[in-house]
Parts: sequence; C-alpha cells; structure tokens
Amino acid sequence: MKNEQPQLDLTAFPLIIQTLLPELITALILVLVRTNTIGLTNNCLIFLAIAFIIRLVWNSAILIHGLGHTIAIAIIDSKTSALSLSNILEHRSIRDFLKSLLPFQPIFIPWLNQTTSLWLESGKITPWRIRLKAMGGIALNSLVVGVVWDYFFKNQINLSFINLFLIQAFIHANLIVIITSISDWEAFVTGVAECFYCGNFGFLGQRNPNDSQLLPERVVKMFYQMGHETEIRGEQAGGGLVIARNPENQVVFVGKKVVNKKRENLTQSMETVFAPVRQKAIAQGIKPLESSTMGVWHYRFATSSPPAIIETHWHEWMSARTVKVWQLIERKWVFQPKNVNHRITHNGDFDAWILFGKTVENQELGWWLERVLQTPNRTKGDSPKIAGMMDLLITQGMWDASVRLAYQFVIAESIESAFGDKQPAAKAPNTAPSPQTIANWANFFEQIFFVHKNLFVDSDALSNPKNLSLLENDILLALNQDNAISNWSEESKIAFVRTAIQAFFYNDLYRATRTFMSRAKGSFGLVTVSTLEPERLVLSAKGQPISVGFNWQEKYLVYASEPAAVDAVLLGKSHCDRLDLDQTTGEVALVTANSIVVYSMNQGRELISSELDSRWNSMEDHPYRQYLQTPQFDTKDPVASDIEAIPQVLKEIETTWQNPASLNRQSADYLVHLLSEKAQRFEQKRRKMFQAGLISQVRQMPAVDLLITGVENSLWLGEKFAEDLKIIFPYLNVKAISANQVLQDLNQDYSSLHLGKNSLVLAITQSGQTFPTVQAINAFDRLCSEGIIGELFILTGELGSFLDSIEGNDGVTAVSQSRLTYTANRQRIFINCSGRRTAETATVTVVAAEQTLTELWLYLAKRLRHNFPDFHAFGMTLTEESLEILEKMKQDFLDKNVMQITGTTGTGETIKSSIKQTLIKNGRHWANHITEMPLAWAIHALYILITVGWAIPFGYTIPLAKTLLRLVILAANLPPDWFLLKLITPVVTLADIGIYIFGAWLWTLGLRYFQGRQLLARIGKRTLVIGDVFWVNQLLKSYVSKLFALSYGIASLEVHGADPKDHLLHDFAHRVVRGTLIFLGIPDGRRGEKQQQDENAVTLAGKQASGVRHMNVGPEIMAIGHNPKISQQGFQHAIILPSNDDSLYLKNQDDPEQQAAIALLRESCFGALERLIASYVLFWALAKKVASLPLLKYQYWKSQSRTKIMTTAAPIPGVDPKKYNQGVNLTQKTQKSQNTPKKQPNIKS
Repeated sequence: MKNEQPQLDLTAFPLIIQTLLPELITALILVLVRTNTIGLTNNCLIFLAIAFIIRLVWNSAILIHGLGHTIAIAIIDSKTSALSLSNILEHRSIRDFLKSLLPFQPIFIPWLNQTTSLWLESGKITPWRIRLKAMGGIALNSLVVGVVWDYFFKNQINLSFINLFLIQAFIHANLIVIITSISDWEAFVTGVAECFYCGNFGFLGQRNPNDSQLLPERVVKMFYQMGHETEIRGEQAGGGLVIARNPENQVVFVGKKVVNKKRENLTQSMETVFAPVRQKAIAQGIKPLESSTMGVWHYRFATSSPPAIIETHWHEWMSARTVKVWQLIERKWVFQPKNVNHRITHNGDFDAWILFGKTVENQELGWWLERVLQTPNRTKGDSPKIAGMMDLLITQGMWDASVRLAYQFVIAESIESAFGDKQPAAKAPNTAPSPQTIANWANFFEQIFFVHKNLFVDSDALSNPKNLSLLENDILLALNQDNAISNWSEESKIAFVRTAIQAFFYNDLYRATRTFMSRAKGSFGLVTVSTLEPERLVLSAKGQPISVGFNWQEKYLVYASEPAAVDAVLLGKSHCDRLDLDQTTGEVALVTANSIVVYSMNQGRELISSELDSRWNSMEDHPYRQYLQTPQFDTKDPVASDIEAIPQVLKEIETTWQNPASLNRQSADYLVHLLSEKAQRFEQKRRKMFQAGLISQVRQMPAVDLLITGVENSLWLGEKFAEDLKIIFPYLNVKAISANQVLQDLNQDYSSLHLGKNSLVLAITQSGQTFPTVQAINAFDRLCSEGIIGELFILTGELGSFLDSIEGNDGVTAVSQSRLTYTANRQRIFINCSGRRTAETATVTVVAAEQTLTELWLYLAKRLRHNFPDFHAFGMTLTEESLEILEKMKQDFLDKNVMQITGTTGTGETIKSSIKQTLIKNGRHWANHITEMPLAWAIHALYILITVGWAIPFGYTIPLAKTLLRLVILAANLPPDWFLLKLITPVVTLADIGIYIFGAWLWTLGLRYFQGRQLLARIGKRTLVIGDVFWVNQLLKSYVSKLFALSYGIASLEVHGADPKDHLLHDFAHRVVRGTLIFLGIPDGRRGEKQQQDENAVTLAGKQASGVRHMNVGPEIMAIGHNPKISQQGFQHAIILPSNDDSLYLKNQDDPEQQAAIALLRESCFGALERLIASYVLFWALAKKVASLPLLKYQYWKSQSRTKIMTTAAPIPGVDPKKYNQGVNLTQKTQKSQNTPKKQPNIKS
C-alpha cells in the first residue's frame, strides 16, 4: 500500500496573498500601534488610508523599476521609441494599474503571479547590452532608495509619523522589488534574455552586389543552420574567420575564438562575439573581397588539450607577415609584397608525420617546427602542428620559403640536425638555418630567376627541360659563392636547387595539403585556407567525414564535417548537390564557389568528372529525401517533443515494413536470402553430422553467423537483439561486441572475432558518425569487398550519413539474376525513421531502433518459416501460430499502450491519458526532493533579510519566536512587566538562535510536511538507483544523468543503474541511506513461469533494500510495471501500466514451450520497452521541474560538451589495414588447417 501523507492544496494561496497582503500589513500595523482608543469609524478610515498608501507605494516602486529598464533600453540600444508609457508600465494596462490601488484587489507580486507577468522586450541581445539593460530597473530603484534614505537620515527627528511611515514604506517597497527581480538578476549573470523576466563547417560563394558586410546576412543565417547541426560534435569552444581586404589592399583574416560557458549555446555565443569583431574591422577600413565571400568555422570537443582560446581552432603557427611574392599575371611575372597568413581547422587526431624516412610523433614535430620556422608556439594540441606544416609546405612564389623547404627535404639528414645533433627536446639548441641564412640563399635564387623569368610565362614552359636546366645551372653557379653551400656534394646541390625550384613553382595551398596528407598519420577532417588564395580552399578527409554541397544556380558551396549541416542549408533546393569525400581511402578536394577538383590519395591522382558523377546526391529530388529531415532548433523542449513523437515514428516504422519497396524491406529480403543459404548449408552439415553420430557438436560451430556491433545505446540494443535471436534461432551463432573492442581485435587479434567467409555483420549507429562504429564499418566493408566475410548491414537513424559511403556487394553468396542482387548502394541499410534529433538525451531514437530490430526479427522469422516448411532453420522455436500471436501483441503495443503512455497518437494528435498524468505527477513529486535544498536556503535567506533588515528602518529586529511572543502579549493585553516574561525571554532568545542556525533544516521539514514527503530523509544531494533489466537500466542511467548534466550542485541528482535480479543489492545495499531513491522496473509475473520468477526476484530485491533503515526511515521506492499486484508490496509508490488480456492472445495456443517463448519475447520487446518509455516520461517531468527553478534554470536536453555523438577516437584509434590484413591471413591459414579432412573411425550402426 502507498504510505502517503495528506497534501495541502495550495493552488489558491498565491491569489489570496496578492489580494489581501496590503490589508494584512495594515491590520498588523494597527495592532502594533494600538488604535483601539479612537473609535471604530476612525479605525476604518485609517485602515483604508494606510492600505491605499501601501498599494500606491508598492505600485510606484514597480513603475520606477519599469522606468529604469525603459531608459536603459533607450540609451544602450539608441532606441528613443522605447520611451513609451507601455514600457514604463511593463505592458500592464492603465486600468489594471488603477484597479490595483483599490482595497481587496490583486496587486502584482513577483513569483506569485501565475497568469500574467510584467515584461519588456530586451532589444539587442549582445551579452554586455543585456547585462546593462537588465540592471536598469534595479539601478533606478537603488538610486531612489539612496536619495530617500539620505533625506530620511538627515531629517528623521523632524518628520511626522505620516512622513516617517511613507518614507519607510517607500524604501521597503523598492528594496523588495530589487530583491525579487529574479529575471533581471538572471539576465545580468548569464547575459542572455529575450525579455526581462568538434566539427568543421563553412561557406564559400560569389559575392552579391548588395553584400556590404564581411559576412552578409544570408551567410549568417546559413551559419546558424549549420552551427546548430554541428553542435552535436561538441561545443566546448569554437572559432570563426572571414577573408577580407585591408586599407593597404592586402588580403587579411578577420577572426574570433570563444570558449563556451557551461550553460550557453556555442552557436549563439560564437556570433555574439564574432559580429562585433567584424563590425570593428569594417570601422577600421577593412572591406569585403570584391568577388567572393568565405566563412570558416570550427566547433571543438577537446581531445589533445583542454578547452582554451589558444587551443581553439582556427590555428596558425606563424602570424601574418609581409613577404615578397612572385605571381604570374597575364603572362608577366609580378613581384610585390603580400600579406601571408595560413590557417587551418581540423577535426580528428594528428598523431605523427613521416619525416626523414621515419615516423615523427606530434610533440617532437612541434619542437622541430619551432626551430625550422624560427617561431615558438605555446599550444599543446596536435592540430596547431598542422598549421606549422602548412607554413613550411606552402612555398609557391616565395624563394625564402622554397629554399627553407628544400634544405629540410634534401640537405638535412635527420630531425636531430635541427637540435644540434641531439635528441629532440624542448630545451635542445636550435641549429636549423637562421632566417638570415635562408634569406641569403634565397637572394641567389631570386637574382637568377629575375634574369630568366620571361622563359616561364607560358603554361608549358615549366615542363620544358631546356628552360629548367638553364635556370638550375645558373643558380648552381651562383650558389658556389656561398662558403657553406660550396662544401656540399654536387648531388646535394643539384637536388637542393631542383627541389627549391619545384617548390617555388608548384607548392600552392592545394599541393601543400596533398603533400601533408600523404605523410600524415591519424584521422583528418581538414580545412586549409590562405591569404594568398582568397577565393578557394582545400578540404581533406581521411578517417573523418567532410561533405561539400553546391548550389550551382546561386554559385556558392557549403561544407561540413556533419553531413546534416550541408543538408540543413541545401535540402529541397533546386540545382543543389552534395558530395561526400571518401574518408576511408582518403581524398583532398580543391574547391571554389562553383567548382571542385578531387584528388584520391589511394590512387595518387585527380579523379575525372565522370568518376564523380555517380557520387553526387541531389538535394532536390533524392529518392530517400523523406529520411533526411532537419530538426527544429526553435523547439523549447526537445525532450518533450521527442517523447510525443514516439507513436508517430513507430507508426512510420510499421508502414515501411509493410511496403515491399521500402529500404527496410529490400535490405531485409537480402538478409533473408543470405540467411536462407546459411540455413541450407547448416542443415546439410547437421544431417551429415547426425549420420556420423556427431549431432552433439552441432552447437559448437566456431564461426560467428551474425556479429552485432555499436557503442553505448546502440550496443545495448544490439546485445538485447542478439538475445532475442537466440530465443528464436538457438543454432544461429550471434555475437554482440562493442565497436571499440572490434577495433582493438582488428588491430591486435583478428582471430578472436571468429569471423568466417560467410559471417554477417550488423553495425548499429543512430547518427552514422560515431567514430568507433564508423571505423568498424569501414574495416568490415573492406573485408566484405575482399570476400573475407559475407556481408555488412547497417541500422541507422540518419540515412544522410550513408548516402555515398557504403557500396553493396553480394559477397560469396551472390546469386546471378536474383532480384536480391545489388543494383544500388542502399540495400544493406535499415532505417529506424527517427531522423535527426537535437536532444542529447536519447528517447525516440532508442525506441525507434529497438522497434526496427523487433520488426526485423519478426520478418526474418516469418520468411525463414515460409522458406523452410520441412525443417526448422537454425533450430527455429516459433510456429506460424506463435508468430501471429506476437504480431497481435505488437499491434496492441503500437495502437494502444504506447499512445496511452505518451499521450499522443500515431498521427501526432494529443489525447487525454491518465497514465501519463500519473507518470508526470510522480516525476514532479520526486523533483521536490531535489528542489528542497535551494528552496529551503531561499526561504531562510528571506527570513534573515526580513527579521534582521527590519532594524534598518525601525531600529530593532523581529526574530520569529520573539515576535510571536510579542503578538501574544499584545493580543492578551498582558502587562510588559509580567514576571513570567523574565523566565520565558531567555528561552525565546535561544529559540531564535536555533532558528537562525538550523533554519534551513527547519524549512526543509516544513516543505516536506506540506508536500507529503518523508520527513526524516537525509538532507542533501539525492541518489537515484534504477533497477531493471540490463539494457533498460543502462539506457535510463544514461538518459537521467544527461538530463542533469547541466544542473547546479545544489539541485542535482546522482544516478546509478543495476539489474535487481543480479547485482543491485550487492552494489547498493551498503550505500542505501534515508531517502535514497530506488526506481524498480518489475516484469509482469502473470505472463509465464520465468516472468513470475523475475517478478518475485525484483520485488524481493526492493523489499531487502527497503529493510536498510535508520530512525525507521529507509529508501523511497517507486515501482513500475503491468501487474496490479505490485501496488500491494509495500512500496511508497507503484505505477501500473496498461496491459492487455492474455486470453485473447493465447486462446488457440496450448503448447507450454511455445507459450514460454512467446512470454520471453513479449517481455523483452514490449513489456520492458513500455517500462522504458514510461520512465522517459516520468524522469522528463522530474528534470523539467528542477530545471525551472529561478536562477537555477538550465537546458536539460544537452550537456556541457554537447557530444551527442563521439566523433574522435574513443578510446581506440582507427584501424590499421596492414595489421588486420596480417591477422586475417593468419586466421585463414589456421582455418584452412583446421578444415583439412581427418580420418574418422568406423562407426557401426
């Protein structure tokens, strides 16, 4: 039974206080000043007069506050139109203002008004403006208080009682308004208010005639679209830059970086700080480029170094400098000073670079660059070293840079040459050629080139051996004048000169990036830009994604690490296409506003346009455009939106599985085809072994039939899917392994995966961007194409991530002229229809993935039962009748149960749901446990402010016990010198001391009493222990902990999860204290014997935890399940979910084994999932209430780092193909030796 205290209905309390507070204060004043001698009529008149004065004074304080805001907005925003009566009244009507002066009429009181509030539009939203405007009202209230207090202090002796009363009332009213202006204080602290109350992306396009800003408004809009999409890769810090031209007509970068604050949005923060920088640049005479606009942004999740401005992308090694640059313009070599500055943004991990024939680690490379470039660098991360490499490698038109590069590539013998022939170290000497030495050598080259420059004005002249030979020979003769060079060998001199000449003519941004990528170790989503090439940039992808989209009609491109960021801008527009660079083999792309050149690192050449034709994806008429939804970022509550969308998404999933032409059905048919061939081979082998008397070894086949991989949510669902398949197909060898473990095994011990040439792989990734899973997919795709494994399938929620990355093949099981033979590259992909979601807390995506897996095994079971009517494929346990029963259960789950839990239908309509209201009520009830601490402290602070602050105007304090005693004496008309007062006064004083010391604890008890909660639960941060089956408790633990990721320490929750049938008691029995919150998911024991045992076990675990008590108070347990009997187990709360009548399902099924299998699958796929969805609703309600506390508000749908997906090595690096190829070869040899026929003993029948 529920043990709940009666709760007091406080809904009418705020309205009563608003209506009667002035009159109650007036009555108290009349009691204190004892006006009982002047008659009833006079008392009534005095009562009305004082009440009117209090109301007038209070409203005047509010008017002063509104006037302060209005003046601040008008001055700070230079907006004189803000000076209006409507703003001064804070959008309250004159009628309401005058009405509030009348007796017994509601007045506005902050926190208590439930229907209306006073407000002004905040105007321009720059944080410093917001902070100043937020303090406008408080500042004017404070100024008025100061002036009036000064007058009161100087004239208090000469003032009459009426004046004293007016002044004191006025001061108090303004002080209360100052203190209770919570929205103003909140806006001042955060710099954010509407009212007072790691990924790359960028843009390159032709400039429109009316584009006057460095970043036109249309580009800023695209930035917001792409920025919001890229945030899910991490938003700890970010940087942005544009290319412009300064008053000296030099190309320059204008950029800004920001480290995001814990609870702020990076996209908004980035533009807030970047916009003023661009405006300041315009004011300084910096202008946009004449023909193009380029914007480059990067969002960072720190990997190699902590978040800091210096570690935030963009990166440069050498700062902007003026360099003499040669350029061929209209068949003339022009020599002019140029502003040279190279910058990069990088997503991934830069581990090492091949230098002097060996692998040089990142740190040593940094020390080397400091010496070679003669430029120190204080950054700790890996990416800044890429910027240093660009400064070294970009040499076109610059003889000094070309000579420096040639020396290091040809003359220097080892990395130690730059360290005085010592081991590289931070404090080692610098023996690289000095800038003066480089300049002297470059001068020789430049003088000779000046003489011969006219030989190199034609495009084919650079390949003319005669011209190059003449230039080389003359430079060699000139260099012999240098003493140091004259000591080099002739071969070294020739190689040095040729390398420098090649670098001078060819090493532009594109070629430098290609050179860097060809020797780099790690993963790269790299963007390189240079002031020398302001109208083009270079994109590189290797182990990290880069997508580029073109709007051919409007002549611009956008690029991003997150494919959905490109889709957000271009999807649905005509003449728009997207191309994904091949991150598996590695590609480098040179792009302009309307062109692209792609260099394949694997093939070592540029791809021709026809090779790219099949890779372009139309953004206007793509056949799977319906799966490429872009989320709505203006949703105030993404978690609630996702939960409400669950029935709609599930209905869409059902529709796709009913459609034979859908992506899911086509992929499922191909999987059925492969499994059917497996089943035939298995059955043939089983019969042979039966004939040989080895039937007991049928289950011991070592090769895995189906390997399922993923991380976190995807892995837990994959493990649960594997268990379901084992119930249906006992002989199917199914294995679920973390993608990180797969990467480790591929690198170190491939044989441990037990994969054979017929093995199938299912990779589950919601985003299609999670680094470990994507790396595993790339590796398995390669193994598949080489015929080493059978086939690779993918389950995803974001199809856009796979539009061009996976090409199907039939592996070793291809059947010629079969309709299942691949004709497209998307028939190995299952889509869960959830689309892209902004909430980091996964709800609809998890449910959609789980339901898709349920539909998959249902379809597989039906088709394999149909294909093999004469035998049980893989030992299949379910009959056709059982499958029909499960289908009916699934239908009721979709059409009834889920809708009741979420309160929405499959068409998105809202319905009344008692169970949803129960879930929300219980969630809010538990939220009171978390909010009690800040509320108690706020009440105690207010108590101290009133009781001690009373001394400011009146000269004495009014502690609670003492004031109550005084009121009793006045009411009873007792004499002041009554002898008992001398005995009571010390006790009363001690009581007041106790209230001041222990007040917060006392107010906590009061809150608990009125809210009907445990009185003696431990005060402090609460601990939540979620007890359910493994996959549910893991999903919920992740969900709830993310809901509180940005919560404040004073109102937070510690979250744990455990299986109550296994280790819940072992892990938490010794940690249970008074008030520990235990949330138990209980299986329905009515379904079968196994479920009854599970229900009993979970119930027992709950009771045992409840037995851990102190002062007869233990944990607070909330149980959720379908069986009404759980409400009789003595738990404090029991939530009964809707259930269906078993007699309707099982009336034609009498086989106990079939009933047991049905019960297992019903609990796994429907019962547990319903508990999960219900828990989503309950904990959403809990978090929403906690996150709504004034001054402690936060966005509970995200975390500080905002890593909705992990896009860097986490923690296993990418796969080295050489290592797993060695492992594959060894495994194949072992398998071959094991498969060699052995002589069998004669077996008598």
